[in-house]
Amino acid sequence: MHPPDTFSSFTDAELVGLMQSGHESAFAAIYDRYWEQLYVSAGKRLGNIMVTQDIVQDIMESIWIKRHALTTQNGSLAPYLFTLLKYRVIDTLANTRKQEVCYHAFGQLLALQEQRILEGLISKELQAHIDLEISAMAANMQKVIRLSREEGNSVAEIALLLSLSEQTVRNLLSQAVKRLKVCVERFYSDQPSQAPSAFIAATIVFLGL
Repeated sequence: MHPPDTFSSFTDAELVGLMQSGHESAFAAIYDRYWEQLYVSAGKRLGNIMVTQDIVQDIMESIWIKRHALTTQNGSLAPYLFTLLKYRVIDTLANTRKQEVCYHAFGQLLALQEQRILEGLISKELQAHIDLEISAMAANMQKVIRLSREEGNSVAEIALLLSLSEQTVRNLLSQAVKRLKVCVERFYSDQPSQAPSAFIAATIVFLGL
């Protein structure tokens, strides 16, 4: 087997002919001639050392595997090699973008699933405790919290509906919310397996308290 340097003066066409005859040293000469050029070109576009190395290595291996079908253009393999490289880079970038889109969509799906799980965990039993607590409030406080949380009215709208000042509505709403927060915390503390404080806080936020 001849060392690659032996073929340094050979044209690409001559090296391809030798490769097709089974000369691995001719392949090594092609490898040494083009590996760095391909690596630099791909690296500028991809910006990832490992991916770039893998692509260039695959291309170089492919020309040995497909050596019997290789042809040169004006005696050079460069057009063939850089065309292969161009399409491999395009495919890699496209796949990377698809992965980014998939990761983003997956993150959104997880967030949606977490929300649905939380909704499911806020049981009918807890809602019954909340309703009971609201029923125990003074009449105006009940009306204020229901108009705010159940019907989505603003402070100004509630004040107009109940003929109260806006400050009175704010005070009643603040007192009602404090009572409901205590109600939620008490509900979980009475369960056989107590919920972690972070979950209780998340439940309170979810309920809009």
